[in-house]
Amino acid sequence: MQSFLAQPRSTVSSIRTILLVSVLMLQACAHPISQNLRQQADPTLTFAELLENADGHRGEVMVLGGTIVATRNLASGTEIEVVEKELSSYGEPSLSDDSRGRFIFVHPGYLESALFSKGRSVTGAGKVLGSRLGKVGEREYRFPLIAIEEIKLWEEYTQYPYYYPYGYPYGFPYYYPFYSPFFHPYHHNYR
Repeated sequence: MQSFLAQPRSTVSSIRTILLVSVLMLQACAHPISQNLRQQADPTLTFAELLENADGHRGEVMVLGGTIVATRNLASGTEIEVVEKELSSYGEPSLSDDSRGRFIFVHPGYLESALFSKGRSVTGAGKVLGSRLGKVGEREYRFPLIAIEEIKLWEEYTQYPYYYPYGYPYGFPYYYPFYSPFFHPYHHNYR
């Protein structure tokens, strides 16, 4: 009986490749916030409750995400104003227009505002610091403040339009009247 180590090199390298690809695929589906921090978060605390009484939930851990509205680099650190969005099971903010409000991530260090720019999706986790009165346009708004412990900036999506085939939705024989593989009205054969 032949042992695993005595297998031909191609078999061993194939198995290694399959294992490596499997591990990478599992990591791609992993939540961006560590399990330890997610376990500290109270799953019953909703964003609506946080908006109503952020000062009453001071010190509690929350996992939030959404779309960045503005990033401000201050002397004390960086503030990221975010329009809250519902998170998927793997932590990515929804692409829908549904939102329950805004909040501010507070980071003690420097975050590059060119990367954390308007329109990008972000997920973060940290402790509630309380709230601060600010403005959205001309209207006063009370922003919940979250001290970031972990943050994930998501890649930008590029949406491509879907092009319908000729004659959609009617199909044959309702194509463009001169469409055929042999008819090219603008094709000139210059020799």
